Amino acid sequence: MASTVLLLNGFRIFLKSRKFRVRVNSSFSLWDAVTSGIPQGSVLGPLLFLIYINDLVECCDPYCEIYLFADDAKLFRHIVNPDDNCSLQKGIDALQCWSQQWLLKLNISKCNVVSFGRSVDKSYMYSISDNNQNILLDRKDSFKDLGVVIDEKLTYRDHMHDKINKAYAMLGIIKRNFNYLTVSSFVLLYKCMVRSHLDYCSSVWVPYKKGDIELLEKVQKRATKLIPAIKTMTYTERLKACKLPTLHYRHIRGDMIEMYKILSGKYDTALIPRVNREHGSITRGNDLRLQKARVAYDLRKYYFTNRAVNIWNSLPNHVVLSDTVNMFKSRLDKFWQHQDVIYDFKAEIHGTGSRSCY
Repeated sequence: MASTVLLLNGFRIFLKSRKFRVRVNSSFSLWDAVTSGIPQGSVLGPLLFLIYINDLVECCDPYCEIYLFADDAKLFRHIVNPDDNCSLQKGIDALQCWSQQWLLKLNISKCNVVSFGRSVDKSYMYSISDNNQNILLDRKDSFKDLGVVIDEKLTYRDHMHDKINKAYAMLGIIKRNFNYLTVSSFVLLYKCMVRSHLDYCSSVWVPYKKGDIELLEKVQKRATKLIPAIKTMTYTERLKACKLPTLHYRHIRGDMIEMYKILSGKYDTALIPRVNREHGSITRGNDLRLQKARVAYDLRKYYFTNRAVNIWNSLPNHVVLSDTVNMFKSRLDKFWQHQDVIYDFKAEIHGTGSRSCY
């Protein structure tokens, strides 16, 4: 009991009687009191914020599901009939009541509605009450979540083009600021400033159509031409000179790493996509074989948990049963060191038993 009181007193001292002032060059404003919020950049700040909003999930739980990330909340529900629309609206109302009770005002201008599906009824309008007024929420065709642009058809075309444009912008910066590039200096700049944009969350949005794959690969094609010493070589020769694999190969490799993390328990089991293990009498493949689902649409066919099955099942036991992620990467690279797709993005992974889903 005494330790609890001590802890609460510590929190009280940390939050009470705080003041701030603003500095412009060498001039300072007058001190003013901080009446709300928590100190930015502090160690205790994130913890106290999570404790403060801890009951928000329970508030919306009867009506809909909610995902939280820092100060961002997403409410969602599978809409089958009009009653589901009403339940989701009740969830929004519950969220608004909670925010008013705990003095965390919602930024209604940033609240939007996105519906996902092949044929979606958009006639129902959701609203949030503010100052005794019902404000209708805008409907969007897409939104950005943690850096990934998600559209209502889940094609990720907007995200792909956004990342391609960003990568070209970074290439422009490199070209304007470096008159001469060696292979080593280019690789360092390219990996840091360009390729990182094309790799981020690739398991979620990676394209499967040949035209889209080529669009991504053109970024690396143009990038490697910035090196004067190898500019006249073919794309494959430039990649070998830089020791850079194709983006297509990196995305396949990234899928295998994510699958390994899922099956080896590196992620929270409540958040990972469901994968079905193969428990039949088939003796071919590894001890962590996966079952491929029967699907009717390309959206599900090329989804991560389905497109990666054939390639994962083709890996040997000594690779999939690695003890650590770094060991898995090392063994996978050694096992695939002679694959054509490393330097030829139009090639396929050999040894999958059937044509790759890519």
